[in-house]
Amino acid sequence: MREASLIGALAALAIGVAGFSAPSLAETGSVAVIFTKGGFIVGVGGGEGVLTLRGKHYPFTVSGMSVGFTIGASTTKLVGRALNLRGPASIEGSYSAAGAGGAIAAGAEACNCRTPTA
Repeated sequence: MREASLIGALAALAIGVAGFSAPSLAETGSVAVIFTKGGFIVGVGGGEGVLTLRGKHYPFTVSGMSVGFTIGASTTKLVGRALNLRGPASIEGSYSAAGAGGAIAAGAEACNCRTPTA
């Protein structure tokens, strides 16, 4: 008798917890950015991107600069996912990255940007 009431209480608790669970409001969007940079000692760059979220396209611009051994110019296309979005405004903000690399004729780059979660 006592075992049956314990099983019943655990089942009621499990159903109650499942009923109060809220689904995650965070969404995932896709991002495509074309970034062109160039310079001599000091490098500058800029480009445009598009966030696709819920079937709609939200254009944005990017810009940046670097200091160090920089000679030449390059254009890079970055494609990826933006995680933990609560809307198109979630991607706004200032981002920074550090890295090093070099190429004589050609090269590749990668970028990992994360939006802050509340």
